[in-house]
Parts: sequence; structure tokens; C-alpha cells
Amino acid sequence: MIVSEEQKELIQKIFKLFGKEECLESNFIGKGHTGSVWKISDDLCLKVRTNTNYKEIPDTFKKCKNLCVPLREFSSQSGKYIGVVQRYLNLDNLQYYIKNEIKLSEKQVASILSDILQGLKVIHESGYVHRDFYPGNIMLTERDEKIMAVIIDFDEMQAITTETRACFPYNGYQAPEIVFKNDVYDDKSEMFAVGVILWELVLGKCPFGGYNFFGKEIEYSWDNYIQNREFYNDRVKEALKTLPNYIGKTETISNECEDLLCSLLSFNKSERMTAKEAIEHPFFQKLLESNGKDNIGLSEIERD
Repeated sequence: MIVSEEQKELIQKIFKLFGKEECLESNFIGKGHTGSVWKISDDLCLKVRTNTNYKEIPDTFKKCKNLCVPLREFSSQSGKYIGVVQRYLNLDNLQYYIKNEIKLSEKQVASILSDILQGLKVIHESGYVHRDFYPGNIMLTERDEKIMAVIIDFDEMQAITTETRACFPYNGYQAPEIVFKNDVYDDKSEMFAVGVILWELVLGKCPFGGYNFFGKEIEYSWDNYIQNREFYNDRVKEALKTLPNYIGKTETISNECEDLLCSLLSFNKSERMTAKEAIEHPFFQKLLESNGKDNIGLSEIERD
């Protein structure tokens, strides 16, 4: 962990404001591609990133419990770094479960996915797309013995316009119109990613996208990806072409789950559900309405 003097001063300043003693090593949580994160308390954490274009967060986002948005922001002395104080989420991100092939039941997946869709519904109906939407930016958190899924990291968020394009066109979660045409990235494009995530959680490795086609490559070496970008991009394209071979041919999931997958993963984006429509799908009604979702805990998850 390398921290400049200016970053360290900013971190110390923020910790003192919250009545905490700064300890860079023991409070360090991790580093992502947009910044590093430290734990302030059981309720709060601090993300420090370079000062890029400021994103105004709509008030509708702040009212949604399934979106983790900045609570307060601080600037370093020169303005080079921004410290963002936000909710501390105390469990793993979804990529951890996918990467480690941890099995989830359809009921558990329905609980997680309904939270994700509630967050996306707010984002999309406010006229925005997340643009960096993949399992690494979906955290689970536990409070009062209840598990909740929360979407994080809005650094790449943009309003939906005819000029909006994907943040990263070949990340394994992008829709066909993005991978093959670099078309407008909108709410329906983001819903395709929900379909890939659903596949990974209920069926395991996704044969036409997902973590297999991006996550593990950059975890191994981002430089390797950059140096072999054309190879990996072609690999994603070829894999995505096989999607029609798999849709509707799954045998280990319920009819409701298969129907939801088929809609979310449609090659034609006009046929994909919106977040609002997906929330009302029978897959969720069947699994959650009768038993409730609050009793779904991590203790029920089987580990390989």
C-alpha cells in the first residue's frame, strides 16, 4: 500500500473529524481501479481517489438503501485527491462468490437480485446509467441479521443520452449492441449485465461472458490484458455469438428463472425487461412473497 504525503494528510484530517485515530495499515480495506478504501467505523468508510470530474448525485439516489452514495466529500490541500465518506458495507462483493464458485439457491439469488433491481430502478428512472455495473461493484452487507445487496462506485455514472457509451465495452457483462456495434449504452444495455450475473449465480460459470471473460484476466494482470487487448476482445465477441445456443436449454433451474434469463439476455434490447418490469417477474413473486426475503442469510450458503 503506497500512500503519498498529501493523501495521508487528507486521511488523517477526515479521521479526526469523526473522532477516530488514523491507522493506515489496520484500517485499510482494499484498492480498486478508482481509489483506495479505509474503514472509519462499523457504519462508515472512506474512499480516497484522484480528483476527476465531479459527479452530482441525484437526491433520488440518496433515498435508496440499495445504493451506496457519498455522504460527505473532502478535498486534499492541492485538490489532487478527494476523500469520500460513505456507508461501510461489511460483507463481500458478488464477484467473490462467483470467483469462488460458491453455490446459491434460487431463493438466495432472488433476494440478492431484487435488491440490485431496486437500486437500478432508481438509477434508470432518474435518467442515468451506472456504466461500471458488474459483480465487483455489488456489495453484500449484514445488519440486524438481514442481508442486503448494495450497488457501489458511481464514478463512471452518466445521464442517458444518444452520446452515452459503455465505460468498458469488453468486460464480459456487456450487451451485444455494445460489443459488436459500440451502440448507445442505456438502461436496457445495463439490464443485460443483470442477466449475466443471474446466470453466474444460479448456474455457475457463464459460457458466453461474465467473470470468466474479464474478471480473472485483469485480476491476474491488467498489463497483460492491455498488451493482448485484441485477443481478449475477440474472445468476448466469439463467446457472445454462442449465447443463442444456451438460452432456453437450461435444465437445472426453475421455469420462472429460465424465463427471466431469456428476457434479460435477449440479443434484441427492445425485448429486454426494464428493472421495474423485472422486479415484478414471477421468479421473485414465487420465491420471496410466500416466505419473505429477510430470513435469507449467508449461513445457508454451501461452500465448495
